[in-house]
Amino acid sequence: WYHRNKIKKWGFDLTPEVDDPDFVRAVVSDACPPGDGRRHVLIEWASFPSGHEDDQRSYRVHRAPEWPNMTPEEVANSDEALSHPLRLNAFYRAYSPHVDVKFVVLHRPFLETIASHRDWDGGPETHSNVIRGFMLVLRRFLDTHLYDQVSGGRLWRLVCVEKIMEKNYNDKEKAAAARVNVLRDLAEFLGWPDGNCPKCFNSWHESKKDPIEVLGEENVAVLRSHMEWLEGGWPPPREER
Repeated sequence: WYHRNKIKKWGFDLTPEVDDPDFVRAVVSDACPPGDGRRHVLIEWASFPSGHEDDQRSYRVHRAPEWPNMTPEEVANSDEALSHPLRLNAFYRAYSPHVDVKFVVLHRPFLETIASHRDWDGGPETHSNVIRGFMLVLRRFLDTHLYDQVSGGRLWRLVCVEKIMEKNYNDKEKAAAARVNVLRDLAEFLGWPDGNCPKCFNSWHESKKDPIEVLGEENVAVLRSHMEWLEGGWPPPREER
């Protein structure tokens, strides 16, 4: 979604489809002015799913009230979920002829993911059903888009958030070294000449919450069975190199 004023500046009264040709040309031209002789980076980020049912932001498709009452497979197969917050297939097909598209897939430990919004979607169990549905959506896209159709290079790279969290290391030096390795790996994947970024984590705030304490033992027992259901499906396998 884009801010209404920018949409209007580009000649649209309503938010266009993500693959609308005129919209795509406007985005690319605005982000990468032709003939300026510079390389540009446009970062689009989104949680899957995003926002609330009554969110004021201009999502093309908002969070659906029926998702908490559906199984993960039903969520993943619904047209609303496939369009929220955007259609990945349509986005990739529309922009790949114009720009070098790459996806950075952030994976977060499952219990921590559910604990961060434990009251969403009616509670931990139903929230987990919705999240697992979107994990299916993402996995299906990733499995069918291993390589870029233009360059032939790898299209996505998995980043496990626990690799950059201090609480998972014995000391800060080990955590800092792990973060350097993650940044270098990303720089190599993105084709950037330098992975050195000493200030990248200056604004990083690590959650100190204990997910088991936040969720409660009863909910955790249910969620562990959900984690077993995810085995082999999420996270997606890392590229063998």
